[in-house]
Amino acid sequence: MGARRVLARALALSMLAASVAPPAIGLSLSACSRPAPDATPEGAVRLWLEKMEASTEDPRAARDAYQLLGPRTRHNLEERAERASRAQGRRFEAHEMIAPGRFGMRFRPHAMTARIDGDTANVDVVGEAPEERATVPCVRVGAGWRIEVDLPPPPTPSRRPDGGL
Repeated sequence: MGARRVLARALALSMLAASVAPPAIGLSLSACSRPAPDATPEGAVRLWLEKMEASTEDPRAARDAYQLLGPRTRHNLEERAERASRAQGRRFEAHEMIAPGRFGMRFRPHAMTARIDGDTANVDVVGEAPEERATVPCVRVGAGWRIEVDLPPPPTPSRRPDGGL
């Protein structure tokens, strides 16, 4: 009878520990975790610049950079990819519209400061020299921030006078 009681008590304690441990573990893990790099507008810009620089040597970096773009910019690149696909007769992905090797920073960022207004932000990026300045618009998407690159609208396809025949 003593062994049963000890076993029942051990089982009850293990069930209690199992019900308390997951929340406690979750709290301790969340307290130690760092925020995602794109949790701030400055972090998103910094990460996007890193990915864009790496894209000249690593095609996967262009995909990663594309994931950091805002919905308006993505839509623009998707339209461009669709038009390129029709014109070339093969499927282009939107991230392929980020031309490898065509990206270059005019200056090295020295400091970044975000001006946040609700779900939009402008990140002021400054370099070493006074004329080295840029403003990068961002938008909050879910829990992270995304870059809204100021791209011209995709060109409208022109029609041939003969109707394309």
